[in-house]
Order: sequence, then structure tokens, then C-alpha cells
Amino acid sequence: DPKLTVGTMNVPVESFDFKQEPMTQIMIGLQQSFPRGRTLHYKSKVEEELSSAETERLHSSRLDVLRGVRLSWIKLAYWIQTKKIVLKQKKIFQHLAKVTESMLGNNKAQQKDVIRAQLEITEIDNKLLNVQQNINVSRAQLARWIGSKLASRVRPRMINWQAPPTLKKMHNFLVRHPKLKTDDVIILAAKDKIRISEQQYYPGVSLDASYGIRQGRNTNRQKRDDFFTAKLSLDLPIFTGNRQDRMLNASKDFLLAHEMDRSTHYRQLHKFLKEQYVEWRQQQKSAWLYRAHLIPEARQYAESTMSAYQNTQTDFPTLARAYVRELNTEISGLSSSLNRDIARVNLLYLQGK
Repeated sequence: DPKLTVGTMNVPVESFDFKQEPMTQIMIGLQQSFPRGRTLHYKSKVEEELSSAETERLHSSRLDVLRGVRLSWIKLAYWIQTKKIVLKQKKIFQHLAKVTESMLGNNKAQQKDVIRAQLEITEIDNKLLNVQQNINVSRAQLARWIGSKLASRVRPRMINWQAPPTLKKMHNFLVRHPKLKTDDVIILAAKDKIRISEQQYYPGVSLDASYGIRQGRNTNRQKRDDFFTAKLSLDLPIFTGNRQDRMLNASKDFLLAHEMDRSTHYRQLHKFLKEQYVEWRQQQKSAWLYRAHLIPEARQYAESTMSAYQNTQTDFPTLARAYVRELNTEISGLSSSLNRDIARVNLLYLQGK
């Protein structure tokens, strides 16, 4: 931007009379500096690139928030579903307690069986306390993202996520991740900063133009002429060691640092992608195995053990272990589903979704 200058010149200090001396002037001028080489062009590019970097940072922050909401949601859903499983098992053991009491009355069971049934119910109550505590913690974590009022009302459930793309396609998504795109734009800005530093080896130009207004008249009674002044200044970069060379070296170091940051971020994301993809595949198989075989078989074993106990073909500890095993199998299956979903959420983050 140009500079406007206004002032006076050669004013007599005795009288401050602008008409007394012929050299007294009222000065009005403009000063314009022209940056070295193509400095303005590259500075404009740097500002545009840094603006794009902030846009990518905003996108990255939104992905972080979305990932946090999803993880908090599915963890809360997991503990709510776990509570339902434990409550169902509590009803089963309450039924077992009644069965043992009935069989005790018919001399088909022992007093220790009744006590064992009550003990199992007490242990389930203790487990419910732990589950409820985790529900409260998970709800508080969700409230961090969506607010306490809304988090207290929601009843999350496990989500049936769509399978991720192939690992090759995931790599294509990864290189377009906002975190890496931020690094890429900052690297472009760093390269343009090097070009700005290189332009400082060219001369700088300044142009001054001023108009001097004179008052009064000459000795021949003619009005005094006004003066016009123009000046061209060149800033010669002769001694470059103290400024230009240091600026250029600092710009190159700045570029190198951000290229290393970009390489580090890529390796971290690439490692995270491989870990989460393997985790998703393994937990997907494990969740299917629990759902298709382990849980139905554990349930069938508990039911057959119950039938055997009622026919006095087995003892109560065996029956209790069968139902505890069913409970643990269902919770383990749910845990596999949770781990699978956590990996899927992380893969969605790496996809930029």
C-alpha cells in the first residue's frame, strides 16, 4: 500500500511566516515501495496455502470429534447390552434357587445347593454394580461430546456397520486424509517461503513523489512557483550474510522440518491402518464364531445340565458352572463385537468419514 506524507519544509523559526522565505513549502507526497523480485506473488500464494491448511485442520478436527462420539456411543451401548445379559442370568439363577428349594423339600437336593444358588445371585448383583458404574462412566464420556442433557436420555444400541473397503482402497483413502493434506499444503507454503527468501537477493525499489506549495511573491511581485519532487531509491543487497543468507537457510530448515512431520504422520497412520484392519478382520471372525456356535452351544449345554440336575444326574456346582459359562460366553461374544466395532470406527476415521 502507498504511504501519504504531509508536512512543511524550511519554515522560519523566528516568525513562522510561510510567505517570508522563498524556500518555505507545504509538502504533500506519496511513497510507494515495490518488493524485491516476485515477493508479492509468492506471499499471496503462501497466504492462500496457509488458509487451505486451516480448512484441512478444521476437517481433521471434525473427524476427531465424530470418532470420539462414535466410540463413546458404542461403548455405552456395549455396557447397556451387558447389563441386559447379566439381568437375564440373574433371573435364571433366581429360578435355579427356587428349583433347588423345591428339590430340597423333596429330598432331591442338599442345603448347600440352595446356599450356592444364593451365592451366585449375590455375585451377579456385585457384577451388576460394576456394569452400572461402567454405564455411568461411558455416559459421562458421551456427554463430553453431545452434552449432559442429551446423553442422559439416549439409549444407544450396537450398530451394524458396513464392512470396510479392501486394504488397497483404504491406502488410497489414507493419502487423502485431512491430517496428511494439511501437511502437504504446509509443505507447499514452506517451498514458497524459500522462493520469497530467494527474492530478497534482488534489489528493492522505492518511488517518492511530492508536491511543494509555496506562498507569497518574489521580488518582482510574481507569485512563487510550486515545486515538484520525484525520487527513485534502490535497496542494494550487497551484504547478504547477515540477512538474506540466514533467511534462506531458516526457510529451508522450516521445509525440512515439515517434510519430516509429514513422513512421521504418514507412517503413524499407515501403521494404525494395518493394525485396525487386522483387528477388524479377526474380531469379525470371532464375533461370528460366538454368534453362530459358541453362544448357542453354551446355552444348549446349560439347558441340558439343568435337565440332568432335575433328574438328579448331576450336582448343583456343575449346573452353576454351566450357567456361569453361558453368561461369560455371551459377554465375551459381545466384547468381540465391541472390539470389531471399535476397529471399524477407527477405519472410518482413516477413510475420512
